[in-house]
Amino acid sequence: MPRRPPRLPPLLAEFDDDERDAVLAANRAFYKAFNDRDAAAMDQIWAPTGSVICLHPGQAPLHERAEIMASWRAIMKHPEAPRVRCTEEWVVGRPGLALVICREILPNGQLMASNLYVRLADGWHMASHHSGPVPPVATERAAPTAAAVPTRDRRRLH
Repeated sequence: MPRRPPRLPPLLAEFDDDERDAVLAANRAFYKAFNDRDAAAMDQIWAPTGSVICLHPGQAPLHERAEIMASWRAIMKHPEAPRVRCTEEWVVGRPGLALVICREILPNGQLMASNLYVRLADGWHMASHHSGPVPPVATERAAPTAAAVPTRDRRRLH
């Protein structure tokens, strides 16, 4: 009797293009809510239950949903809160879980973000947001100086 291939656990099954598109739509809704300063939309984007975490640049991690939502409301109310343009979205996922890595373009710099989404009965919801500074996209590498390049040791080892 031929053996059947082993059944893959749900987390190792395929993550199709429709799911990827739905995750990207959720990610774009997150940045739209931020840029529109829409606290109600931001509240709908975050997972209503379960573990959540938010790491704003240079801040301590927030682990409680209430404190995360309070932080977003405070940021969005601030008169100097920047507009953020999300670029270079990259998605990896499994059924029920997806990670979006993207670049956040601000007026005075750039950040990289990782946004984790979980699939609930009503769609994809954010469970984690972490952003931090990175070098700009186009960085020039300085040519090594002669002093920085070690000279080759030509002695024989044996």
